[in-house]
Amino acid sequence: MADRTREQEQRRPDAEIILSTSASVGLVAIPVGEQYRWADTALLVTNGFERHNNGVHVLRELKAMPQVMPALARAARQHRVVLTASPRPYLGDYAHELVTHLPGTWRAKVEVYAHPVWQEDWMPLLWDSGELTEAMEHRRIPYGAVLSDGAGTELLLIEHPGSARAYLLGACATSTFDDNYQNPYAPKSVTLPAFARLATSQVATEFLPAYERALHERLLAAVEAGHARLHEIHRSQGGGDVTSQNLEGATTIFRRLRPHAAHLLDRARRAPVSNPEDSVVLDRLRSLLNPAGTSGNPRPSVFVPPRPLTPASADEVDQWLADGPTLLKHARTARPSAPVSGVLPALAPAPRSLAAPERMPLRPR
Repeated sequence: MADRTREQEQRRPDAEIILSTSASVGLVAIPVGEQYRWADTALLVTNGFERHNNGVHVLRELKAMPQVMPALARAARQHRVVLTASPRPYLGDYAHELVTHLPGTWRAKVEVYAHPVWQEDWMPLLWDSGELTEAMEHRRIPYGAVLSDGAGTELLLIEHPGSARAYLLGACATSTFDDNYQNPYAPKSVTLPAFARLATSQVATEFLPAYERALHERLLAAVEAGHARLHEIHRSQGGGDVTSQNLEGATTIFRRLRPHAAHLLDRARRAPVSNPEDSVVLDRLRSLLNPAGTSGNPRPSVFVPPRPLTPASADEVDQWLADGPTLLKHARTARPSAPVSGVLPALAPAPRSLAAPERMPLRPR
């Protein structure tokens, strides 16, 4: 059955318009396919639809559907476009309801991967060891929603390709890492139920704690490994300061270590530090690890090209060798606790979706 579904996905039309209903905006039409421009043109020449910047078209005036939908069907035939009725409500509705009930301040943004190549661009950005990576790599996913908390946590939500009602949620990489594919620390994506409010509890009590623990362990491992290499250079020269002979190697290691250590320091300082001497050392490290005065700013998005690594000096390497162990000590004790399964609330009533137009020549997905 799964093989047959994949074969059907391989035979998807060159140009397709996926129609879904939204309780908030009306009828949503998404043009996709290798010739998605044909589908986009069919929607542009059909009066009633308005195009959004993310490529989604919306028909807000549902009373006009008896006139608009036959016109869309004619335009679709003229431009060799297949109309497809989605069995689900619009993904944006689910995503926005999900983030509304998550702790903190979250935003949801729908993205359209109209051309299959655009979907492939996601692979270096995912940090996942579960079904989400499998789906994005081997199944056709025409759109998704990016959930972000404004502080560096970014997640990808898609419709589960193996279920007509479930969803998949997984993590994006943080901006300081670029080796994310099959990373051993990657958290597993989770399957979410059809009702967003019920899914909120699963995300808040299970997925996000697991993500936080995985991220902490990955940062800690990266900083420990970099510190060990610097310590080996230090030991190889008899415990003295960094010399010109090994300056380039040591500063290169520290430049790569610094953004991970800065992120780890932010996490370690969430817990109170009872030792005054350690507090002084951690404050000193904050200046060392944030040379451009970026401490306290939100972590950059993984979708933004990273800034060039800041140059490092021998004095900075020596300071790290002296103060770094204090950070590592506090980072180890600040490990997030293991996630526990929360008690899920009673099933919320299903939202009422708008009726799909009748007698439309649509191809079921």
